[in-house]
Amino acid sequence: MERISKIIKGWYRVANGKTTKEDKRKADICNECEFANYKNYLDFVDDELKNVKGFVCELCDCPLIAKIRSGDECPANKW
Repeated sequence: MERISKIIKGWYRVANGKTTKEDKRKADICNECEFANYKNYLDFVDDELKNVKGFVCELCDCPLIAKIRSGDECPANKW
């Protein structure tokens, strides 16, 4: 349940356009990650973090634009 609430928090921050320098740093890491997998069904979300737009983490199945902003940990321990 905690993971779900963190992802909801991440989506809230996406919807409100809240992006920090730390979010951008995490997006740069995810952009190079072997576990980032593009899913075109998520590409409709307009977001400032263009380098991870439409991508999902293969390890936790979370959309990266929300995962990065969620306060949750990276399942691959990269951030």
